[in-house]
Amino acid sequence: MKKWIAALLCLLLVTGPVLASERFEDVAPDAYYAEAVAWAVDQGITNGMGNRQFAPDQLCTIGQALTFLWRACGSPEASIAQPFSDVAETDYYAGAAAWAYENGLVTGPELGAARPCTRRAMVTYLWKLAGSPISKNVETGDRDWNLLLVNPWNAIPADFSVDLQSVGGGHSVDARCADALTGMLSACRAAGYSASICSSYRTQAYQQSLFDQRVAARMAQGMTRAEAEAVTARSTAVPGTSEHQIGLAVDLVDSGYWQLDSTQASRPTQQWLMAHSWEYGFILRYPSDKSELTGIIYEPWHYRYVGEDAARTIYEQEICLEEYLEELDTFSLAAAWARETGITTSSTDDSFRPNENCSRAHLVTFLWRALEQGKLRLP
Repeated sequence: MKKWIAALLCLLLVTGPVLASERFEDVAPDAYYAEAVAWAVDQGITNGMGNRQFAPDQLCTIGQALTFLWRACGSPEASIAQPFSDVAETDYYAGAAAWAYENGLVTGPELGAARPCTRRAMVTYLWKLAGSPISKNVETGDRDWNLLLVNPWNAIPADFSVDLQSVGGGHSVDARCADALTGMLSACRAAGYSASICSSYRTQAYQQSLFDQRVAARMAQGMTRAEAEAVTARSTAVPGTSEHQIGLAVDLVDSGYWQLDSTQASRPTQQWLMAHSWEYGFILRYPSDKSELTGIIYEPWHYRYVGEDAARTIYEQEICLEEYLEELDTFSLAAAWARETGITTSSTDDSFRPNENCSRAHLVTFLWRALEQGKLRLP
């Protein structure tokens, strides 16, 4: 890595750039990104969109963002075979994808190149490329209430309490997400579907009773207690680790089909909820391909409130809450580094607008500040 970064720094010594406003009709001379656009064109990172258009406000996909970064670093060839099952060798971003994987910028079996690239993701790529330096000014503190992580490895805090609000039918949720839930259900009805709440807030006693009943049923089938508890815990959370106990989760079913099984996923109502729940701050909490991370089997009926910003990102990136929170932790480190080096002028993590999708203007500006201005340092 040191060799190609050293070569990159040599390549960046260019003189007499043509102004971006002379190349592109949609780049004003005084735009904050004008100099970055001119630099990006000079470095062969981009030639714009054609017809003298740069399209500064057009949002970038992950594939585009990694390709820009790869080109900015001299388009180095990876020494590994293509690691992503969803990337063909003929894809324009194939080389960038393999390089990014080899250098630890991205992981996993699939790249998801067509997904939007957030500002958080882009600055994290740069931070990783810099060697993941640790800053002394990392923001710390408790997560927002709507992002409380409860799973088999993270029990509900001992001092937890919640103010409940009725949402009808004998059901209650955290008062702070009640309006979002009723709004989502109303929109679902307006779209011609009918969703019903079959489970919402649960007390510790109720969760214990539910868990014990299901353990007993499995023991009656011949399992030992240890076996029955282990199997039950994959579908019914151990008391003290259930999201229902924090008032942020609801089980929603198609009103015409109340069985909690995989058939729910094919019901029109569930398909609408899966496609639109994020608009109201809810996510499908236990996706079919994330069970090893969530600790719970696929449940195409269990929705969790996380807030609109988080829900949109989780939905667009096709990740689960555990992955999203890990990204937030990593971003805090990356953002502190970016502030110290001047890659961003935002003073806090929130003011950086991390969940906002990265535009072409944002992208070339980040790259220009990190690379042309020499702020990307080797560890």
